[in-house]
Amino acid sequence: MLSDLSPEVTNHLLTTQFFGRIGCAANGQVLVVPVSYFYDGQAIYGHTREGTKTQFLRQNPAVCFEVDEICSPTSWRSVVVQGMYEELEGDERTYIEQQLGPGRIAPQKLAQSDTSELSPLDKSVVYRIRIIKKTGRSETKE
Repeated sequence: MLSDLSPEVTNHLLTTQFFGRIGCAANGQVLVVPVSYFYDGQAIYGHTREGTKTQFLRQNPAVCFEVDEICSPTSWRSVVVQGMYEELEGDERTYIEQQLGPGRIAPQKLAQSDTSELSPLDKSVVYRIRIIKKTGRSETKE
């Protein structure tokens, strides 16, 4: 039976999972990629490197985020978030890096030509998805 998740269960699912998927679109292309994340009850936070995803999100900050808990094809829960992407800097960035923890932050690679500087593709990006709307659905076998 399909049903809607309550706001409490929706928040619980976002809080207890570690991996989700970001959907973004720009230049007539759509991209969906898995990401690790942190949810604080208000927004979703993550870390990535410069690349296609960051290019798309800078061009079009409207983003979809999805997380699942799947037990079987007929027993699952899913949350979909519509939001706006923004990059973090300074103290806010440092705080979120700490919340994400060492298991969710990939170490930065040093450029081979100069170990004191990172190449543009190796620079990390810490971001927030400001939640506009979130919905949850589930299926349980009767």
